[in-house]
Amino acid sequence: MEMEFVRHEPCYDRILFVLTLDRKKMKERILIGEELQVRFRLQGDMDADVLCDTTRPLGTFLAEFEHDPDGEWNRFGLAPLRDALHSNRWKQPALEQAAGEFLKTKFDTGDPLRMYAAFRIWNGYLLAREPAKRAEACDRFMDKMSHFTMTFQQRSPLQFDSDTGRPQPFHISSRIFGSVPAAETRLDLWYPDNRRTTECVAAYTTFYPLITYYLNRLNDWGLCFRKCKVCGHIFLAKSQRYELCSDKCRKKQALQNKREFDERARENNYDLLYKNECQNWRNKINKAKRTAGFPADRLEEMLTAFEAFKKEALQRKRAVKERTASPKEFTDWLYQQSSIIVELAEKSS
Repeated sequence: MEMEFVRHEPCYDRILFVLTLDRKKMKERILIGEELQVRFRLQGDMDADVLCDTTRPLGTFLAEFEHDPDGEWNRFGLAPLRDALHSNRWKQPALEQAAGEFLKTKFDTGDPLRMYAAFRIWNGYLLAREPAKRAEACDRFMDKMSHFTMTFQQRSPLQFDSDTGRPQPFHISSRIFGSVPAAETRLDLWYPDNRRTTECVAAYTTFYPLITYYLNRLNDWGLCFRKCKVCGHIFLAKSQRYELCSDKCRKKQALQNKREFDERARENNYDLLYKNECQNWRNKINKAKRTAGFPADRLEEMLTAFEAFKKEALQRKRAVKERTASPKEFTDWLYQQSSIIVELAEKSS
């Protein structure tokens, strides 16, 4: 089933947005197409003609739901087509091209939600061109399509408790002014296989019922949303102990853990050398203090040199941590400092 955003014969079939959730595999499957073809595809017929058939991690539909706070779908997708329905044939091509280019960019994302909205808007426009009473057809077209674009302009349907990760209930009445139309709550429930092991829901008029169904199922299953500590992506998990969303992030985190381990190992190595060298200085100073007749001015010189050594050592350690110096440079410098205290001690003897 192909889609081009140019004038062509419209699709007269009822094209549905079909969703099926797999709790065991933690996957969601979305299909877009005419009901019979979708049923064939669900039964395993991969030759069935559908507009979209994609399987993604469970929760993606909600986490990546289209958000359009600036109303771009209305301004660039719907408004030019509305104007085209009220314009003469000379102005229509430019208006159609402007809307078609915008809708094509949305369609080409491969996201089923954007694909479905773009298809329904363009196909709705083609159908609205056919009646003789174009103005009335335009009003019907705008009324139907606004159900999709209005959903995008509102806050994300993915609202969850920050502590537990549990999804919050979706209240349509808080998003629609006045009474809620019946179409906004209607959802078709399918069991396409004879064993009734696969449950599907299909929507046509709006996405609201799908959102309600999805969140209810997640709450029934006790699943929770988490924020990946690597990429910041919101994902669905079986419990709160999950912190990484994908194998890619797990590999990235493992690499980061190794780097931190190696860094700590390097830091521990040069830090250990520093502590050993400090103890070496202390041992020689304490020996000098215990030595009878050891010159007081020489002992004072050793103590002064020790304080200077520690001060410079701390500065060099800081440079290593800030990566402005290498650990090797620091350890080489430490080895050189050993001779200073030795020379002071021997000179005094």
